[in-house]
Amino acid sequence: MSRRRRIGSVLLAVAGLAGAPLRGAIALQAATGGATEPSATANPAAPAGPLTSLTLEQALELAFRGNPGLRAQAATVESTRAGEITAALRPNPTFSNGTVDFTGGIGWTLERGGKRQRRIDSARLATAGAERDLQDTRRTLIDSVRSTFAAALLARGNLRAAEENLKNFQQVEDLNRIRFDKGEISGGDFLKISLQKLQFQTDVQDANLAYRTARANLRQAVFAPELAQEFEVLGELRPAPLPRTLDDLERQALAARPDLLSAETAVAKAEADVRLARANAKVDVTASLGWIHTGQSLVDDQHVQPFFSFGQSANALGTGISFPLPIFDRNQGEIARTRSEVVRARAAADTVRAQVIDDVETAFAALRTSQERVELYERTYLKDSHDSREIAEYAYRRGATSILDLLDAERTDRATQLAYRQALADYVTRLAQLAAAVGGELEGRQ
Repeated sequence: MSRRRRIGSVLLAVAGLAGAPLRGAIALQAATGGATEPSATANPAAPAGPLTSLTLEQALELAFRGNPGLRAQAATVESTRAGEITAALRPNPTFSNGTVDFTGGIGWTLERGGKRQRRIDSARLATAGAERDLQDTRRTLIDSVRSTFAAALLARGNLRAAEENLKNFQQVEDLNRIRFDKGEISGGDFLKISLQKLQFQTDVQDANLAYRTARANLRQAVFAPELAQEFEVLGELRPAPLPRTLDDLERQALAARPDLLSAETAVAKAEADVRLARANAKVDVTASLGWIHTGQSLVDDQHVQPFFSFGQSANALGTGISFPLPIFDRNQGEIARTRSEVVRARAAADTVRAQVIDDVETAFAALRTSQERVELYERTYLKDSHDSREIAEYAYRRGATSILDLLDAERTDRATQLAYRQALADYVTRLAQLAAAVGGELEGRQ
């Protein structure tokens, strides 16, 4: 087995992650392939007991189900959608009674200028904006979970490598103890070997702490109390081909980024509010129909008539209209305010559009740099550090070099392996960041 494969299998192999929803975003393969990204509205049944292991797909499902920010934004959508009901309501008729006008009458306000339809248009656009905000919250949540999960995989890989290095060094120490007992090495050389063991033990302790911290961060990101205290992450870090060209990614981002779509929806709503303000400037007409009755007094005092006018008995049917005279208030202030809001919304949308392009360009450049770094380690430095260590071990056994040279070669090899795993984690994280910058899965790789 080659050095590269041995490092991948011994230090980073953790089955299960690749089934996560990473079609063009994160190259993590699950034990159950072909799984698709869970829906934001998915509500899987709670497990019977604590989860002792976690794949990326499971982490996303738990986050979609339990993240309070996502739930709050979903409630905002429902609240905003209720505004559509209010916007579609027509004015209630009014009943009137009096001794001057009608004994009993019904009045109904007739809205002019298409007010009702303008209210509905504005309310629907408000709901569409809230839905875009929900999608954007989901986008950032996916990026956070993927990045946190990659950090947990890195921490687990480092822990496994540290434990393996300590185990191998223990064998070296045992072998040199035998050589020391036979008088083949000096007591000073054996003491140096024994003291070097402290570094390996410290590496294991540090890696164990980093893994615990990464799991705690992941638990917080997915907001899942059903996770066991000592759960294990399942998956592996693996580089994937770069996605399409930068121009293609920018076009996809401009068409799919939820925050940009939300800003464009805000522009449409501001324009709809201008139309509503103009419609509200139109005066409404109230038409009324009533029955007029006069009759004998109900009480001794003929001036007190609670229900109808006093006089000779008579009945009549009357109609009438009323409307305000738009002399002073023609809704000028609201029209001016909504026009200013259109200018502000367009400027905000332009700002978001520029930020989207910047996010994609930055994420793409960072991903390309990470890919080049990973390829550099795989093409040259992993093999060189391994060969240098083996040469130092061979020379030390033949007495051609000192123990210090051997320990230095081992330190260099460990540092190279650690840097390679970090480069892999950076690549996976930046691939997730590019997916978030684009606003969806990275489809159609080159």
